[in-house]
Amino acid sequence: MSVSEMPLIAVVADAHFHDLEGDFGIGTDEPGLAFRRLADTVKSTRVFNESSAALTYTLDDIAARGIRHVILLGDYSDDGQVANLDGLSRLLLRYEQGFGMRFFAVAGNHDIFGMQGRHRSKRFVDETGGYVLATSDPGQSDPDARRVTVSPAMYCHGYLKGLEPLRRMGFFRRGDEIHWETPFGDCDHPGSRCYAAKSADGAITYEMMDASYLVEPVPGLWMLMIDANVFVPVASGLEAGAAEALADSTDAGWNAMLVQKSFVLDWMKDVSRRANQLGKRLLAFSHYPVLDPLRGTRNEEQALLGETSLTKRVPEQEVAEAFIETGVQLHFSGHLHINDTACFQGEEGFVVNVSVPSLIAYPAAYKIIAMGGESVEIETIRIDDCGLDPMIQKSYRTEIEMTGLPAERLMRAQTYGRFLHEHIGHLVSRRHLRREWPAGLAELVKSLTLADVAALALMPSVDGAPDMEAVSALGALKSSPATLRAASDKLHPDLQLGDLDAVPLLTFVEDWYRMKMAGRLAMADIPGHRLKAYDAVSSLFDGIECEGNRLQAQLAALFAIFSKYSGKPSGNFTVSLQSGSIDAVMPG
Repeated sequence: MSVSEMPLIAVVADAHFHDLEGDFGIGTDEPGLAFRRLADTVKSTRVFNESSAALTYTLDDIAARGIRHVILLGDYSDDGQVANLDGLSRLLLRYEQGFGMRFFAVAGNHDIFGMQGRHRSKRFVDETGGYVLATSDPGQSDPDARRVTVSPAMYCHGYLKGLEPLRRMGFFRRGDEIHWETPFGDCDHPGSRCYAAKSADGAITYEMMDASYLVEPVPGLWMLMIDANVFVPVASGLEAGAAEALADSTDAGWNAMLVQKSFVLDWMKDVSRRANQLGKRLLAFSHYPVLDPLRGTRNEEQALLGETSLTKRVPEQEVAEAFIETGVQLHFSGHLHINDTACFQGEEGFVVNVSVPSLIAYPAAYKIIAMGGESVEIETIRIDDCGLDPMIQKSYRTEIEMTGLPAERLMRAQTYGRFLHEHIGHLVSRRHLRREWPAGLAELVKSLTLADVAALALMPSVDGAPDMEAVSALGALKSSPATLRAASDKLHPDLQLGDLDAVPLLTFVEDWYRMKMAGRLAMADIPGHRLKAYDAVSSLFDGIECEGNRLQAQLAALFAIFSKYSGKPSGNFTVSLQSGSIDAVMPG
């Protein structure tokens, strides 16, 4: 098959499918609608109840485009629960049978745990606005729950049982592949796909399965599906592979792959060599990114905020260098729910990592791969028009009325895209400022406007950690003739300090997170007058040092990071397989 005849491939990351009709043990005799609490949604980086509709909408869209090859980049389930995996299997089978789709999956950190699995517990709303705790753990309790129900349907299995519901999705041979293999050979038996997982000091060794595989679904196309989950032993004297004996794979990713599963990289190098010899087009997929998806801002973010849940998951440069040694040039990842394109150029070549956003967090999209002669074209399809379920919305309103939960801004959303747009904005106050930001700076964010920030950029340095005393003179400063003249000289002719006073700094920080997660895609969601205001204020910090604990330095760093979040093209773009260059493709 020539490159021009290669099929389009849809790539879906982090669907986190939750089966609203699944039987989690919370009903009576028949499965009912299993709604998760809005109180949990507004504190989470993802939404829950909307996941089923989002995945169905996405698969319908893929089917309508005539695409038959679909990659699931891990975290395809909410949390690996038996009921959710069974429901997902039924959904995917419907598209297999109805549209002739083929699915190829890699497992994520939410889909599987070690060899034996682990318990899961979730809260579901009841008709009173309270909640029921559903758990697989008989020892679990919750004094605030209306009741606690124990069900094996809530359990997250390990390898073997955890892969079984999706065994047709590439993890095992189907028989219709042109080629299929694993790092261990061409046998798909689980017992032949194990390696020795060792503790950091080498004292503890457990047998662990690796679910990587190479598949050739059509002539000339090799898809390298890499299991980058790494479960490191941390305790002895327990059943091998038991949850308590293993570290979670969430923060490990490719940094741990270099240490624990170097045999996978050796295999990748051999696959790449054979692909070149045989003239195969090689694409690689895993759940975790192999390059920094934060557009080179990791060190600046850590200096400003300290280590956050995202910065600690960024792969080190050694990963990129090791990837280049394998000869694999193009890799697709999920995990961080970020839309991003990154490239690392080394002495021996390059590697490009395409981060695919989640379906259940802003900016909610999937990607389509089209292969050309010397390039790959990638299109990003947003699913903003997916509808909002009236029954779910009604449940949310009942919960708000019963509990007083401050979530009205989400309820004003008319579309799924807007719901997620408001959700990430809501998270800034409910989660990010509380968990990730220095307390003093977080308080200032809630009280200042862009005009305050502009005035601070023009005033003498304020030493020490930011507090309200440091900005007590802002009112007088903003109205002083000297400040007004200085601002007029530096601001855009169409802007005045009065215009900036209408934009809270908190609004900027919300947009800061939108740019962080969506890159250039976010610019379509931020009003033009705000972008102009952000650019104007950013320019006032030119020449101000971004390092240190001075208030001006922190604000300068905040705006400098924002300007870098646009990054490389990450909407519609091409990747050159000769040079690694990434070029935007205009829609239309």
